[in-house]
Amino acid sequence: MSTSEGSAIAGIFWSYSPVVVITSKLDGQINGQVAVTVVTSSIVGSIPRLIVGIWKGNYTHSFIYKSKKLNIHLLKKDQFDLVKNFGFYTGRDKDKFKDISYKRGNNNCPVIEGVHSYMECDVLNAMDGGDMTPFLVKVSDGKLYSSGDWMTLSDFYNYAPPEWIAEYDQKLSKSIQYSMPIIHNISHEPFKP
Repeated sequence: MSTSEGSAIAGIFWSYSPVVVITSKLDGQINGQVAVTVVTSSIVGSIPRLIVGIWKGNYTHSFIYKSKKLNIHLLKKDQFDLVKNFGFYTGRDKDKFKDISYKRGNNNCPVIEGVHSYMECDVLNAMDGGDMTPFLVKVSDGKLYSSGDWMTLSDFYNYAPPEWIAEYDQKLSKSIQYSMPIIHNISHEPFKP
């Protein structure tokens, strides 16, 4: 198998991953971002755990790393407006919650209303991934609002307005430029929760 074939196969995990909005709170400030790197990490259903990959360039990364708390929101298949709001801009420059209906979760992180479902999470551990951090989290609470399917990245690329896809692809290209010089710089120092 060639490297390009391996990349294509790995892309399957990217395309069919759920599109989620991750929210967190730190020092009285809230922020959120879009992510597609959330996977289960335990076979024990009564002790739900996930791995959440957060790109280091995202403003939300420092919120999660320092507060060790986050909420994960699965989106309904048609909630492209939430993808644009939380995925196309940085919270360094824009209040992403200005026109968003949300409440405070039990962990004090924002819970966005009207989504497919959400989970409140506490960070148990983390590791350096070069350009991103995979956080091991335990799910402490949550709620399922919709019985329908949730949005995947493939849904976004197939059904979002074409101009949004072009804009997102430009943003992604810039993010990759940021990642390339640091992707292999992995610290093996243990995470201290």
